[in-house]
Amino acid sequence: MALDWKNVADLKDPIQTTVNDLVLSGHGKLDLANGETTVPENIECVFLVPPGAAIMDSTGQALESMTKIVKLGIKNPDSDVLITNTPVRYSAGKKAPNYTLYPPEGLVLGSDGPRLIVVNEARTLHELWELIKPLRTEGKTLRCFWSACTSISGGEKHRLYYK
Repeated sequence: MALDWKNVADLKDPIQTTVNDLVLSGHGKLDLANGETTVPENIECVFLVPPGAAIMDSTGQALESMTKIVKLGIKNPDSDVLITNTPVRYSAGKKAPNYTLYPPEGLVLGSDGPRLIVVNEARTLHELWELIKPLRTEGKTLRCFWSACTSISGGEKHRLYYK
C-alpha cells in the first residue's frame, strides 16, 4: 500500500543542506541515562526525527545529497497514513538530547554533498562536539544535521519519510 501524504503539511522552512553544512550519519539511539548536552557556540543542530523514531535511509540520503525536503511525515507502525513532523533546531547554548551515534553498517552514504561525520564506535553527541568544533568558521553558524534514528530501546519505531 502507498503512503498517504494528505495530512502532511509543507514545512514552513524547507530543508536543503549545502556543502557548508555537516551531517552526522549512521545509526542512532536515545539512552535517557546520557541526559542532555549543550550545543557549542556557532553551531545549530537540527534533528529531523523526534525522540524514539526511525529515519528512513532515503531521508538520510536526501540530507547527504543536498535534496530539497519540503515535507516530513511520520508513519505509525499500524498505519500508512503519515502525519506532519517538524524538525527541531537547537541553537548554540541550548540543551539537546545527548543521542548516541553508531557506525553506519549497512547504510549507503552520500559523498558529493555536505561534510559527513561517521563513527567507527559509538559516540554520544557530547563526545562528537570535539570533532565538530574545529570545523566552525569564525562569525558563522555551522548547521549540523542528525541523520540517524533516535530510537529508544523497547519501543515500536515510528518512521520518518520525506518529500
